Amino acid sequence: MKKLVLGLLVVVLVVPAAGYLYLRRFLPDYGQTVEAPGLGAEVRVERNRYAVPTITARNDEDLFFAWGYVNAQDRLFQMEVTKRIGQGRLSEFAGPSTLSKDLFLRAMGFYDLARKEADRLPPDSRRLVQRYVDGVNHFQKTHPRPLYMVLLGLESEPWTPADPLTVGMMLNWSLAYNMHLELLYHRIRLRLGPEGLAGLMNLAPKDSPTIVDDRPPTLDEETRFLARPRELAPLTGCVSASNNWVLAPGRTAVSGPILASDPHVHGSRIPSDFYLVRVRSGEFEAAGGQVSGLPFIAFGYNRNLAWGLTNNGADIVDLFFEKVDWEKKTYTRNGVQRPLTARTVEIKVKGGPLVVKTLYRAGRRPLLNEVFPDYSEPLSIDWAGFDGLGAEGFFRMNRARDRAEFSAAADLVRMTPQNLVYAHRSGEIGYQVMGAIPDRRAGTGNLPSDGARTESNWDGLLLGEMNPALSNPERGFIITANNRTIRDFPYDMNPTYAPRYRYDRIAAMLEARRDIDAAYTREMQNDPTSVLAGRIIPLMKKLVRVENDKQAARALDLVLKWDGRNRPGDSAPSIYNTFLVRFMYQTLADELGPDLAEEYVSQRYVSLEPFLSMVDRGSPFFDDVGTAEKKETASDIAGRAFRESLALLGEYFKTDDPAAWAWGRVHLLRFEHILGRSKLLRPLVNRGPLEVGGDCETNLRGHFYEIKPPYTAELASGLRLIVAFDPDPKGWLVLITGQSEYFLSPHYTDLTDLWMKGEYFSMEDEPARYRAVFKPE
Repeated sequence: MKKLVLGLLVVVLVVPAAGYLYLRRFLPDYGQTVEAPGLGAEVRVERNRYAVPTITARNDEDLFFAWGYVNAQDRLFQMEVTKRIGQGRLSEFAGPSTLSKDLFLRAMGFYDLARKEADRLPPDSRRLVQRYVDGVNHFQKTHPRPLYMVLLGLESEPWTPADPLTVGMMLNWSLAYNMHLELLYHRIRLRLGPEGLAGLMNLAPKDSPTIVDDRPPTLDEETRFLARPRELAPLTGCVSASNNWVLAPGRTAVSGPILASDPHVHGSRIPSDFYLVRVRSGEFEAAGGQVSGLPFIAFGYNRNLAWGLTNNGADIVDLFFEKVDWEKKTYTRNGVQRPLTARTVEIKVKGGPLVVKTLYRAGRRPLLNEVFPDYSEPLSIDWAGFDGLGAEGFFRMNRARDRAEFSAAADLVRMTPQNLVYAHRSGEIGYQVMGAIPDRRAGTGNLPSDGARTESNWDGLLLGEMNPALSNPERGFIITANNRTIRDFPYDMNPTYAPRYRYDRIAAMLEARRDIDAAYTREMQNDPTSVLAGRIIPLMKKLVRVENDKQAARALDLVLKWDGRNRPGDSAPSIYNTFLVRFMYQTLADELGPDLAEEYVSQRYVSLEPFLSMVDRGSPFFDDVGTAEKKETASDIAGRAFRESLALLGEYFKTDDPAAWAWGRVHLLRFEHILGRSKLLRPLVNRGPLEVGGDCETNLRGHFYEIKPPYTAELASGLRLIVAFDPDPKGWLVLITGQSEYFLSPHYTDLTDLWMKGEYFSMEDEPARYRAVFKPE
């Protein structure tokens, strides 16, 4: 008996302890001395209490070596997975279910594009990228594989200069969300015809605020996966959104300008897409947020300038129906047959045989038929990213000393168009569209075109000075919130604009004061007030009838007395948000069908403004085609949607009391790791759910795609940045998760608590908690 008890104690105490000790060996040592090859001098890495590193070197080559090493310490698995996705190697560790994704990635050729990008870099920048990957490789050489790689059976691979640029290519593609919208519009046209589609397209209203002052065949079910960003965000892009603004000195409480930027990306991912860092080398110093694996600061500041980005929304992806003779392996342009370009790819599949496929291009455009073998009609794709990333521009932006240098550097960037705002310590502020926009010969790119006609092609790309820009406006500030760029422009950007409501709220808060400081800017970034609610609530009062229904009357009264602030503890936001999506869905489900209606309504950038226009002007869509005996009005559908909303919320909350339907209990932030789909690993690597405020149209972004509860805040601020010049720059930052990808690390989600409270830390004021030294071998 004693032996049995002793054995049980060993199992209960010793085995878990041994397992814990084994897992801890994968945690990085932030206080080590690193002997490294090729260093010219000593490098110091000091981390604050959140493990945010300040890397100080005497020369750029040493700095980038340590930068690569430090990134690998905290995010090697994330970097490695992103790289392998870009290479089209998901199936190596995910199995046969991801084969179509790999075929799409290989067809697009992201890794080949990254290699070309690396070859195009000027010698100085290429040398820095090489030193960065040298640092990544030195960490791999001197440490065990990350735990997650061990679990997936992935072997370490040396990085090359193409690998961080593959991360950049994947970022570039993920921001280009026009492809799935083009397919969505096409499917709506097939169902409703051109006139029906016209009523559902997002054409910005004439009064939309601008950033710059005035100047054929049916797609089968297999292709539908391209129209759902939630399922394939890394492949088809995802509607990402952001806020940024910049204020001239006359509107700030400090001696210089203030800049704020918070990119709204996949807030539900863990670790975050972003990594915080401060780098110093001689005269060069920069700080802020990098995309993990890319050695430049995307959102940040140096000694002279600060900058931030939001997605511009310009359409840089077009689809084409091609005329292909598969026997002759030719495609047609204006009646002339031309040979297809072919290449054979081999894809390793975990648990399956090697897959060998031949992929084709019609000119520069990849054909997607091997990706979707059940779809017979030849479909091709063009993307501005095929012409490169322009990474050199980011390296120069990080080092720019004045506005002219900075703007010229940004002109080199060819990525998915971004709204770039910037501030200089002198007090100058500015904006420009940074990136490449197709110059279309004809059409808008809203729908797949006839690829056999050369009129469908592009006449190159709009770059640099050809794109809209603004500097030092009289009103003293510039705002971008994915809203309309410009009213009159000689080229058709065909952008997908965000609704105006975040822009309007930011503008109202900026106009309310002329002594804005960092504290007020924090309030602005975390403000949960919905301007849209101010438009919807009067509609609810006008359209929803609640006679003889006590529950409905009480629920409506809660909304009518609500101040429009989406606080987690209030119930009115639950009723308001559910009503809005159900009203939209109930209006369109009979014409579009349930699945297509859900998909359309979930894409707020596309669906919200057309729907509100229907409500304002009247629309035949409000008549339910399934009830021939009656012609419904907007009020009929609103009443139906309101009653349905109450039933859905009552079922979710398990109570019929509307006052108990707290928004935070239904609007949830869930951090999901790529390995969190495993039931065994889920409790270890996932975090949440957390109750959050805000909604799809608030500064405090909590964008969800669901059209019935619960709602996942899928797009949220991955990082928040505020920079004030007084006269030197000072930065306040926070990540949505933490710096480390290791679930046992104290820095896995240690910044989440700050993020939830709307708090930040100062890059300049935080003392060092960990110190490491890199010494030449």
